[in-house]
Amino acid sequence: MSQGNLKNMVVLKNLPSNIVEEAFVILKSNKKVKQVEKIEKTKLKKNSDNENKEKDYIIKEAEMLVSNYITTLEQKKKDRNINNKKINQKYKKVKNYAIISSIIILLEGIALLIK
Repeated sequence: MSQGNLKNMVVLKNLPSNIVEEAFVILKSNKKVKQVEKIEKTKLKKNSDNENKEKDYIIKEAEMLVSNYITTLEQKKKDRNINNKKINQKYKKVKNYAIISSIIILLEGIALLIK
């Protein structure tokens, strides 16, 4: 594979699965859609139902792993945003305290100089 094709690809490793060891997720490039098209899924029946069931099981587990991975990423992002908000609130409180205490010290210094 060339390096140009790798920019839209994600490799998931160390997945909590007995079947799937690695997952390659290929992302679509950003394109403007002129008209929304409906994609219909048609299932073709084959003679061997067991093969289909096994393939469906593997595909469903892979889909589940990818969706779990995405939800954990989104949860980490939400937690990070919450932590950033708490840190910003603490920063504002400390800043206000520093300003107020500086003003009080300045006024007391001026009062001492006047006396």
